[in-house]
Amino acid sequence: MGPNRIDVFARGQNQDLIHKWWDGNRWSDWESLGGTLTSEPAVSSTRPNRLEVFVRGTNQNLYTKTWNGSRWSNWQSLGGNLNSGPAAVSWGPNRTDVFASGQNRNLIHIYKG
Repeated sequence: MGPNRIDVFARGQNQDLIHKWWDGNRWSDWESLGGTLTSEPAVSSTRPNRLEVFVRGTNQNLYTKTWNGSRWSNWQSLGGNLNSGPAAVSWGPNRTDVFASGQNRNLIHIYKG
């Protein structure tokens, strides 16, 4: 996300999204960002000070939550019918591609830009 910054995300014991970060001097405590995850999270950064997290929810839809530099957005459903957790990558400014396995085990793709 930026110099001297590392962000770590995981699925917590309550199936929520948990997050901690390194600020160049110390690690933060874990914080819960809510949600009910049925997969591990995938994270991408499209530009400095912006993070996008993607997960599969209990209804098999793809969900996203975004850090805009000052606060986290609410969870947003992007639809779909996922059979796996997502993978996310940003290959340019303001562009994230997300991939997952669909219900027929076919590769599904969506981009956010």
